[in-house]
Amino acid sequence: MNRSITLLLLILTMLFWAVNFHVTKIALAYYSPMAVAFWRFLFGAVVLIGVMAVQYGGRLLKVRLTLRTFGLICLVSFFGIFLTIYFFNEGLQTASAVSGSLILATSPIMTAILAYFLLNRRFSKIQLGAMGISIIGVVILLVKGDFTKLLEMELETGDLYILGMALVFSLSQIIVDKYLSSVNAILMTTISVIMGLLMFAAVSTPELMDTNLPSAWPFWVSVSFMGILGTGVGYVAFYYAVVKLGATTTALYGNLIPLFTVLLAFPFGEEVFTAQLIGGFVIIVGLLLFGQSKRG
Repeated sequence: MNRSITLLLLILTMLFWAVNFHVTKIALAYYSPMAVAFWRFLFGAVVLIGVMAVQYGGRLLKVRLTLRTFGLICLVSFFGIFLTIYFFNEGLQTASAVSGSLILATSPIMTAILAYFLLNRRFSKIQLGAMGISIIGVVILLVKGDFTKLLEMELETGDLYILGMALVFSLSQIIVDKYLSSVNAILMTTISVIMGLLMFAAVSTPELMDTNLPSAWPFWVSVSFMGILGTGVGYVAFYYAVVKLGATTTALYGNLIPLFTVLLAFPFGEEVFTAQLIGGFVIIVGLLLFGQSKRG
């Protein structure tokens, strides 16, 4: 597969993940955050198991992992799947899709900060300045342009959930970087998604048993999209791009997520505010500056 097709798949993945912000809000109108997560990852697990079967063929049943590696993958699943999607779904009950995507765009910066403390990584003055710029952008988003809210601590609960999501997702990447970099990415992702599905099933079983499944087609279209394209196809394409293009180049394409989310706000009927555009612009400037300095 040549580079142009790989880039196309990567851009499509960023589009899928941007759409996730909007369709999740649709699904949450019909079911609870945990139940929505269960159905999303059920669809995603089916797709990933299919990919694994194609990739490994008859060797799939012979795959072996040490107990330590399996435990670390479970830890990644807890932070990177369970807590990440819990915060994501809870946050989008009140946060707008646009604000959520822009706040989540700071995940590379949070990963870098955690790497500084946990992996003893060091950064240049330009990188530190870039982190500061992105943090300012997040603050603008959190206070919606009204800085008196910061002094009075009147912050939106949904936005704080998304900020928590960015933090735990970043922590999962640190675990992968430090302990699991030699494990096949598709194998690790599949196991993580399956373990996440089991966690969501455990906490949502009472609701799944006591309430009727939504019959509205928007719900099923939404969770099918999130599971099949946003989780199954999206993760496979993303990790394929990491292998072919490198982690740094691939991460920079993550800046397309807030752009696509803003562009999709209009067809999905969501209003875009000036403070969101300003905060998002500041965040992306910081991310681009950080990414370019890493290249150097």
